[in-house]
Amino acid sequence: MRSEELLRYIGSVKEEYIEEIMVETPRSARRAADSRRTIASIAASLAVIILGTAVMANSGAKVDTGSMELSGGTKTVAMAQNSVIMLDVNPSICVEVNDRNVVVAVKGLNEESQTVLEGLELNGKDYSEAVTDIVTKLQETQYLTELKNSILVSVSAPDENMASEILQTSIEAVENVGKTVDYAFSILSQVITHNADAAASGEKYGVSEGRVDMINKFIAEHSDYSFETLVENNVQLLNQLFEYVGLPEGIERIGDVAGVVPKDCEAKLNLNELSGDELISFTSAISDFYDKLSEYYSTGDIAKRIGYAFNIVESSTEDGHKFWAVLAESLTKNIGNHGAIINIGQSTSDWLSQSEIGKVVKHIYNELAA
Repeated sequence: MRSEELLRYIGSVKEEYIEEIMVETPRSARRAADSRRTIASIAASLAVIILGTAVMANSGAKVDTGSMELSGGTKTVAMAQNSVIMLDVNPSICVEVNDRNVVVAVKGLNEESQTVLEGLELNGKDYSEAVTDIVTKLQETQYLTELKNSILVSVSAPDENMASEILQTSIEAVENVGKTVDYAFSILSQVITHNADAAASGEKYGVSEGRVDMINKFIAEHSDYSFETLVENNVQLLNQLFEYVGLPEGIERIGDVAGVVPKDCEAKLNLNELSGDELISFTSAISDFYDKLSEYYSTGDIAKRIGYAFNIVESSTEDGHKFWAVLAESLTKNIGNHGAIINIGQSTSDWLSQSEIGKVVKHIYNELAA
């Protein structure tokens, strides 16, 4: 272990406990030789604490107490416990922080996160600086864009006040990165309590314990949704879904999520009548429609919904199969209108060529006039 790493791990042992050891008075009846043994025992005990803390920082173990021997007796002392900041977009990254706000470990939980972490030197930094570096890289690698602007920030810490403070500082770091680009992030955030089952699910699916916790909160309120389906989707789609059905309890949001149905259209669509799987497919298809529009128009205008006026109507085929006709009319009139047909159960929309737009236009206006 390098000397600077050892010093950093020593720093995660609370000073009051080291001080308690150093002022422990040997029994007055001890002979000089016995005093030497006591000093050796204290030195060995300190080594145990230092080694134990170093192992904790490296392994990510959440060690609450440790034991040591003093003058032939056993003394139990509290050990510094690390906090964890979890950042999810689709890349999922965990940042482990000691009680001095220093990053001691960073772990990418899925393949995409390895691309983000490549070249970043984060250990030893203040956690706010580390979060800034990671979010900047997420933006540079196009995991965060104008049309995919959602990020989940979750924090697990030894106590609630500490967790809240770390969460707020991390959110501010994300917001500050957002100020350097010409669009805003939509930040989902939460404080979580470590749960072994959630951690195991996260490891299985390559996501953070925080994303698992958020999905479980949502399912607790909406039992017709499947965990297996939701966990396969990125945070952008989950955030878009929350826009239609509401945020789960315990989840906060800062900033609007991009790529959703405009409010004036949403009210006409009876989305609350759809099953969980149907609404997920609708949400994904609308997001896909926005992505395709970006090929024809400024993504900034699409994300802010000022480039197009939307009309979306629900309809059905002669055999009763439900679908939606979507029309995006250019407000500037300098490019063509665009349309799509979204069928129930599909996660992508059937993008229509310019020659077919007339059919969608006629269908939509007939439905609106009815």
